[in-house]
Amino acid sequence: MTTIRPKSATWIILALLPLMIIGCQLGSEPQPAPRPLPPPTPTLEERRIQTPTDFGGNTRVVDGDIHVWHVPRCPPVPPATWVASIILTDLRSGSHLYLNGDGSVRDSPAPDYRSDEGRKRFTQVLGDGSLMELILAPMECP
Repeated sequence: MTTIRPKSATWIILALLPLMIIGCQLGSEPQPAPRPLPPPTPTLEERRIQTPTDFGGNTRVVDGDIHVWHVPRCPPVPPATWVASIILTDLRSGSHLYLNGDGSVRDSPAPDYRSDEGRKRFTQVLGDGSLMELILAPMECP
């Protein structure tokens, strides 16, 4: 009997081995390719560097980091209602300040200060007469 058990154990292993190999191959489906990682969000400094100085006929950058947007006056003027005549954006902090055509700050919409730096920067801009002249100067049509 001792000789029968090792032979039967060998036969059982040999019989189960192909089944195990086939079972492992059937269960291993190809994995989907991993998704590529999205590009990193640029820092404030990188966004400032990547921001062009000419945005179109009704925008410009003054003093290096203040983007000025005016209501479009050059044809074709899109039929729209604007929230303000002039919108200032501090490119460093992303803060927004809404002005009337005469340079006064609008109550609605309220200023959107994204940081204390943005608030201080707009205070400096509003207090600088020569800079305000640049901001209020009408855009020339191309």
